[in-house]
Amino acid sequence: MVGLPVTDLNAPIGPDEFSALMERLGPWPADSRLSPVAIAVSGGADSMALAVLALRWRQSIMALVVDHALRPESANEARLTAQRLSDVGIPVKILTLDAFPAGRMQERARGARFAAMEQAAVELGCADLLVAHHLSDQEETVWMRYVGGSGPSGLAGMAQQSIRGRIRVVRPLLEVHPARLRATLRAAGAAWIEDPSNQNRRFERVRWRQDLTSDQRSAAHSMRAEAVRKRLGDDADLAEILAQHAQWHAEGWVSLERAGLNETVVASLIRLVGNQNYRPSRESVRRLLEQPEGALGGVLMRQARRWGDGLIFIREERACEGAIAAHSDAVWDGRWRYLGSEDGEIAGLREAASHLDARALGCPASVIRTLPGIWCDGCLMALPDLLDEGSGAPFVWAGNVPATGESVFDAEKDL
Repeated sequence: MVGLPVTDLNAPIGPDEFSALMERLGPWPADSRLSPVAIAVSGGADSMALAVLALRWRQSIMALVVDHALRPESANEARLTAQRLSDVGIPVKILTLDAFPAGRMQERARGARFAAMEQAAVELGCADLLVAHHLSDQEETVWMRYVGGSGPSGLAGMAQQSIRGRIRVVRPLLEVHPARLRATLRAAGAAWIEDPSNQNRRFERVRWRQDLTSDQRSAAHSMRAEAVRKRLGDDADLAEILAQHAQWHAEGWVSLERAGLNETVVASLIRLVGNQNYRPSRESVRRLLEQPEGALGGVLMRQARRWGDGLIFIREERACEGAIAAHSDAVWDGRWRYLGSEDGEIAGLREAASHLDARALGCPASVIRTLPGIWCDGCLMALPDLLDEGSGAPFVWAGNVPATGESVFDAEKDL
């Protein structure tokens, strides 16, 4: 994390400078209306500056503005932001979120915002989504994770690019000081929204933003550089072990030989099978491995028995999502995407799996119980085509978690 060689933090970012940033993150699709690049725009200074810069970089862009509908004024703010984008020649699409279930409101809102933008980006033909995290965000993230006890994966901070679902998320401004983003907007004569919550010390990130010293911000760069070096080495070691000793099965489970068993491998496989944003803590994995079998993070660890000489990792049935409406592109349990068009509901097979021959199908019966099927009025209408090739309902794996490396958002920064 090395800042750009600019001494004047009030200097706007020029087109050539931004183009150089983007060139390093390519390749990019042709500048065509058939393949625009999406931009997450909240209306604040950072994302508005990113949109203005992107318009100078290429013509085919699309701003995505999310109305989270959590506050009465959110709809007006979304419309105001859309108008400001239109005024400077940026096409925009407003995405209004549905009501959230009670509990974990901020977490659910973050997940819903990204899901809405991912869906919109795919429908618009966008393979990439630009997000406006900047240098100060990165410094604060490193310190928050350091104090929280993170290892190299956390201290490596936010990645400049990562795969989330069906799109690539790109953060081109991670080396740019936020003061230069506001200078860019002032030079362009563009307005932005000041969110009062950005000054509310009730939020942890606000406290870090206000309290970090210059020395601490400089130290964050060194911490991150060392963490990135360590993580790259760890990822290479993990990839070698998985290649030699682990097998991924199309039904969403993993078998692991005993020769490949260690805490890092187990944490990675639990994250993969459970489609979790983060690996479980070392302490929880260590406790799990003290037992012959157990559950962690919505994943069961069991002795392989007929499936090998080691362990298997499968989705925990009670952790699976309940029934959802069946429609093309619906994602069930965060792991399976439906590509069909039948009406009804998507739900786990559960007891319906007892009528199937797991041995003949080549996977544990407990795995089959966690696979999705199409239901109507409590009756199973179609098995997944994984089990009934040629006539089953079309489902594909939709988990966006890699076996090695990280692909995470900063949970405290709105998209």
